[in-house]
Amino acid sequence: MDSTPYDVVIVGAGVAGALAACRIKEAKPYARVLLLDAGDNNLTEDQRAAFVGAYQVSETKNVPSPYAALGNNQQGWAPSSDNTGDPVAMNRYYVETGPDLFKSGFTRMIGGSTWAWRGNTPRFLPSDFELRTRFGIAVDWPLTYDDLEPFYAQAENELGVSGNRAEWDELTPRSTDFPMPGIVASYGDELVRTALATLDPIDGTPVTLVTTPQARNSRTYQGRSPCLGNASCIPVCPSGAKYDASVHVRRARDVLGVEVRTGCTVTRLVPRPGNAAPTVVLRDWTTSDRAEQQVDGNHVVLALNAIEIPKLWLISGLDNRSDQVGRNLMDHLTEEVVGLFGKPVFPFRGPQSTLSIETFRDGDWRRTTGAFRMTVGNDGWGRFESPSAALDKLMWDPAGQRLKRYGQDLRDKLADRVTRMMRIGYSTEQLPDPANRVTLSDQRDALDVPRPKIAFKVDDYSKRALAYGHSVARRIWQHMEDTAGARAVEPLQPTLKYNGAGHHMGTTRMGTDRSSSVVDADGLSHAHANLWVVGSSVFPTGSTANPALTLAALTLRTADKLASAL
Repeated sequence: MDSTPYDVVIVGAGVAGALAACRIKEAKPYARVLLLDAGDNNLTEDQRAAFVGAYQVSETKNVPSPYAALGNNQQGWAPSSDNTGDPVAMNRYYVETGPDLFKSGFTRMIGGSTWAWRGNTPRFLPSDFELRTRFGIAVDWPLTYDDLEPFYAQAENELGVSGNRAEWDELTPRSTDFPMPGIVASYGDELVRTALATLDPIDGTPVTLVTTPQARNSRTYQGRSPCLGNASCIPVCPSGAKYDASVHVRRARDVLGVEVRTGCTVTRLVPRPGNAAPTVVLRDWTTSDRAEQQVDGNHVVLALNAIEIPKLWLISGLDNRSDQVGRNLMDHLTEEVVGLFGKPVFPFRGPQSTLSIETFRDGDWRRTTGAFRMTVGNDGWGRFESPSAALDKLMWDPAGQRLKRYGQDLRDKLADRVTRMMRIGYSTEQLPDPANRVTLSDQRDALDVPRPKIAFKVDDYSKRALAYGHSVARRIWQHMEDTAGARAVEPLQPTLKYNGAGHHMGTTRMGTDRSSSVVDADGLSHAHANLWVVGSSVFPTGSTANPALTLAALTLRTADKLASAL
């Protein structure tokens, strides 16, 4: 009799780990599957309500604020962090060596960062898988868009993606319709669509607004309500209409019989002889002694993010003869142009964005300059200036240390400003660079585990993308000034003061060549038997699309391969 207690041990209960657990268990109901995660939050509606309540009373209203009471945040290891330009905030867990700041944090909890994501789920373009072949840059993926397309469709069904097929078939050819119609555009977005209807192509590229695919219900789906129009998708959806991975964790645990253990931080993997998968060593930080425990599985799946997977691999001293583990860390660098529309657009009614401009995601310019996605913001000025910051700016004179407005005058000025806030954001492609990497720091976290050390540099390819994105956004805004009375645009010139998108990618890339990749096209380690990796860390390149749907599709594909091996 097989003495191994589990057929599959999955490390990480975010969207990749939870999807993998469900898919494997559905294919092989007899399989003994263990899902481990360092988070310890509940998955009940009461827990969601507590997160919403914490956010409502928080002064900061940032990504970590709903989750500040979780034990991992209170105790200071891998705290939830905003995608901020503040090096102090980012280095509470990361140890950054520069020369630029990696600005994307993550949320360590059951369900992972999908609790705090915006929910946008565009597919990669067919060309995104073939940058070397088509443009002579970076590398090709070991699979194509056509290889992944059926899994894209399945992932959209799993997450519950709303979208309008007619708007997307030419850009990303589809074999099926979206599970739900697209989210209805906000009032302000429709005003922008009308204003841009007369805009000529920019540098030969048409500016067309389309409905952004979102893992957000436009009707009742998976027992969850349609979107109720809350504007706090980042950092928390009050209703659960936006997908988060707790959906699949609950399904794995309560319906399929997957064993889920929480509060368990995996500290290292210990190789075993022959074709055995490594032993998983963990600490349950909810116990008083936090003593090490060990579990074995016939297969081990690493479903953490692109920071934590290479960190764990390097701590464990696993085979890295390719010298690729931790390298090629990528993000989507983002900026925005903001201003006041000519009439009230009434932001903050509905999701934070409903319309996007996808036409600058591909073109021959990608040989020298990164492509970018653009979104029309429905959240005022986003991180550029919150309503509370607008109030402070209108009310207080910091130089004179005095009130400069109050009463009806203040109310009128605030109403005029906040109701007309509009932004156009752009999120740029970043090429893989082996010097952008995750290694181990000498500093240790509260569990005495080495903290990740990050070296990161924004190269000229990305800087040109940011500059070109600003140029396009600025010309779009100029048209709205000319036709719709918009004004007060900022910034007038590109600043290269990028934000992080929270899109950790790369660091255990897939490929056919063992000397230049960590896993194969199925997510199976080149160097270690029965060790699999799922998530965006396997991406060879980053595209311009939010990575969640692509990592979900890849996870389903890998889970099928693993299940067939059981």
